[in-house]
Amino acid sequence: MKVLDQAQAARRTKILRLNILLGFIVLIATFLLMVTGEYSSIAERKAADSMYNLILIGSVLYMAGVWFFCNFTKPFWKPDK
Repeated sequence: MKVLDQAQAARRTKILRLNILLGFIVLIATFLLMVTGEYSSIAERKAADSMYNLILIGSVLYMAGVWFFCNFTKPFWKPDK
């Protein structure tokens, strides 16, 4: 990897942080849908909850992956001060 200049490094950091924020927003929205959902039957509730659980787990894994990428690749593209 090449070392980026200051503006490119700041832009990449901002993009990665926005991706983490996006994953967190999806997590909160899915959690609220799970808590406030109204279902007509138990089978419908189980189907919806399993879908919400997959989305919750996916958003947590996405945030963790982006966070690891942001922190562990920083020495390669962050310019020295």
